[in-house]
Amino acid sequence: WRDVTWQAKTDNEVLKRRLWDLEKALEQAREDKRDIHEEMTRQYQQLQKQTAAHSQRLEAKVKSLQEQLATRLRESQQTQETATQALAEKDKTIAQLQGRLDAMEREYEKILHGSLDLMLAKMAEASQHWEEIGMTIAMEHKERLQEFSLNPLEI
Repeated sequence: WRDVTWQAKTDNEVLKRRLWDLEKALEQAREDKRDIHEEMTRQYQQLQKQTAAHSQRLEAKVKSLQEQLATRLRESQQTQETATQALAEKDKTIAQLQGRLDAMEREYEKILHGSLDLMLAKMAEASQHWEEIGMTIAMEHKERLQEFSLNPLEI
């Protein structure tokens, strides 16, 4: 019995030590779990802060880009309106110049036709005058030829 008791006490001591070691290991595992949980919570909170800051930066950038887009659209519309006005003014000027050109062309045609009519009248007058002079000269020559008893038709 003594040996068995002694063996039982020894086994009891070994089991107590083993139980104590396991309790220590369990306590260490719990501390490790708590440390890991705290570290993960800290990292999660830091990541949340970074995400929020990044989100705010992106929202600010989006707002800035939207403002720039609105400004560019206004500038584009103003430029288009200016170009449309310039084109309308150009078309108006072209129409005015074309009208003036057409009027000048009609005036020049009038002047040309008037000058040509005047020149034709003068030419007709000159032609008639020279015909009369030619007839007078021809008659004078005919008379002179007849004075000399020459037949003007034979010459």
